[in-house]
Amino acid sequence: MSPRRQNTRARGTSGNSVRAGFTLVELLVAMMMFAVGMLALASTAAGVTRMMGGATRQTLAANVAQSRLERIRSSKCSTLTSGIDTVRGVISTWTVQAVTRGVNVTETIVYPTPKGTRTRTYNTTLSC
Repeated sequence: MSPRRQNTRARGTSGNSVRAGFTLVELLVAMMMFAVGMLALASTAAGVTRMMGGATRQTLAANVAQSRLERIRSSKCSTLTSGIDTVRGVISTWTVQAVTRGVNVTETIVYPTPKGTRTRTYNTTLSC
């Protein structure tokens, strides 16, 4: 009796040989899922880019406000006056009010955004 060779191919439950691979439907579904994922990634990237532009404008406005307040802090209290200034498209308006033993400074910053303008107000009290 000669030994029988075993077939190395996988066999299905009915004894038919099974081929490895994907069907056309599986490939189409996978491609659609990939396309939806890529579109979501692209829209997220656009949103992040838009937010970064907004953050740049906000940072510029905050830097203008900080610079103005530092100049006011370095001045003598007797020379402080209210005023308005425009730096790189950012409008800075500050008011100086005398209070007991110091001055109260209110600075209003108006800066442009794609949807209009935004306003931020900063308050500080300096002792004299």
